[in-house]
Amino acid sequence: MSGFGMGKEGASSVRPPLLTGDNYSSWKGKMEAYICQIHDRAWMAVEDGYAPPMMTPMDGGEEVLKPKAQWSPGEFIDSMWNNKAIHAIRCAVSENQYKLIQITRIAKEAWDILEVAHEGTEVVKDSKLQVLQTRFETIRMEEHEHFNDFQVRLMDIVNQSHQLGDPYSDRRIKQKIMRSLPERFEPKVTALEENDTYKEMKPSEVIGRLLAYESRKATTSPPKKKKDIALKTSKMEEEEDDSY
Repeated sequence: MSGFGMGKEGASSVRPPLLTGDNYSSWKGKMEAYICQIHDRAWMAVEDGYAPPMMTPMDGGEEVLKPKAQWSPGEFIDSMWNNKAIHAIRCAVSENQYKLIQITRIAKEAWDILEVAHEGTEVVKDSKLQVLQTRFETIRMEEHEHFNDFQVRLMDIVNQSHQLGDPYSDRRIKQKIMRSLPERFEPKVTALEENDTYKEMKPSEVIGRLLAYESRKATTSPPKKKKDIALKTSKMEEEEDDSY
């Protein structure tokens, strides 16, 4: 069946991400990308808004909606991109979320309604950003934590801040990563910072190199086998017996 409608998010390239309520932060970024791939003009309708064509009556009264029969080609095109954007948004929300935007036919209005519903007003956003800033400043990689788990936790904070309108610079993200690692990463941190190209590296490249470093360390320093541990335990027990 071609086209798309409301339903669970799937693997199909034509199916938009589904907003269920508690996944708004990730949905917002995915949905922007989805509408952009429809067309840049569709996303412009969300960002800049759309106003139906108006006209002034012959008697000089207040402006009224312009009959579609009198629309210019450009006005039809603007309406088309708004319609594509609002259709995509409506098809990307659950039934409960749809109730919030059911009466609007303007893509930007629907987008803004969902944004306020899930991110709150500017006051609420500022409060959320303060919490995220504290989390960003205090997050550290645990001694026995895998680096991939740490970077997922960190990038979740970074992405949420970005969605709320306060993106972190690449430089700050790199600094945070390098200053939050346990001692076992110190040789690699030193090597990276002494690299001539470090300043130009993106956070993703730094993350990739640290992942590779941890993987190599795990390969060259395998954990002790259970058999070795058992033999050591047995030997200790024998020594204890001999001491009596």
